[in-house]
Amino acid sequence: MGDYDRREKLKEFYLKIKNCKECELSGSRTKFVFGSGSACAQVMFVGEAPGKNEDLQGLPFVGRAGKLLDELLGSIGFDRSDVFIANVLKCRPPGNRDPGIEEINTCKGYLLEQIKIIDPRIICTLGKFSTNLLLNTDKGINTLRGKVFKVDSRSIMPINHPAAVLYAPSRMEILRQDFQKIKRLVDSDSETPACKEDILDLKSETTGDKQSKGEQLGLF
Repeated sequence: MGDYDRREKLKEFYLKIKNCKECELSGSRTKFVFGSGSACAQVMFVGEAPGKNEDLQGLPFVGRAGKLLDELLGSIGFDRSDVFIANVLKCRPPGNRDPGIEEINTCKGYLLEQIKIIDPRIICTLGKFSTNLLLNTDKGINTLRGKVFKVDSRSIMPINHPAAVLYAPSRMEILRQDFQKIKRLVDSDSETPACKEDILDLKSETTGDKQSKGEQLGLF
């Protein structure tokens, strides 16, 4: 699929789902947060759910965590127009609570379709919920952080959510190092074998079952 077709397909998908009422979160949201960035991005970041600022503006990562993400992107020569940023959930859970299992299962198809359209080489999962979903595991983020897993033709790299680092500044250097690793992945068709783990190895270690567990079109 060419770049123009990818952008048009993503816009079409946005228009199709932006008024979603598939779960009760639609009744409490201010704005549906589809995601933003390049429809042709090599790198995609996936967080968990919109927060208060995201709900008000309809854009992902626009609060303090978003400013930190912008800084980290800048440290490796990127800005938001170079990547695509989305969340597992498209609507804010009340009180910024964790996403519920039923909400994830209801909304995950939207994320998977975004991934299919954008077709990124690298997906960085930010925190527990996106990591558990896209790696089909119940392992904790601290166990998986910084490792690179091959899923089909893509690299998936779990990293700490920037919001978590705001509350634990001691982990900032780890996050900076992980972004340097992202840059190395982008610059190279392959990482050293020791840094990659086959997704099948992770699945064999997983004890849980499968995860039963504004109008931003101009940015595409």
